[in-house]
Amino acid sequence: MYRLPGGNKNGQHYSGTSRVAYVPANKEGIEVLNLLVESFKRKLTFAVGTSQTTGQQNCVVWAGVHHKTNTRGGTSMHGYPDETYFDRVKDELKSRGVTLDNIEE
Repeated sequence: MYRLPGGNKNGQHYSGTSRVAYVPANKEGIEVLNLLVESFKRKLTFAVGTSQTTGQQNCVVWAGVHHKTNTRGGTSMHGYPDETYFDRVKDELKSRGVTLDNIEE
């Protein structure tokens, strides 16, 4: 679970958010979890912007690294099953410089 408080950026107030994401407890899921943790540490997971869902401005939003926010419902519900999710998210993270080879332990 991500919990991100609101705050001020460049003198502009922004609102925070809470988000839940899911990965399966298997080898590839754990690899992706480690990559997502590293992405978060590097401040690549969220940004301050306009919500595509609500249109609200100046709030914490996803920054382009896809997460599964449901355990079911397939791709249309941001859930599983989704046979290509692991490859897609690894490519997204690799394009941001996050790979299993460069995670600090």
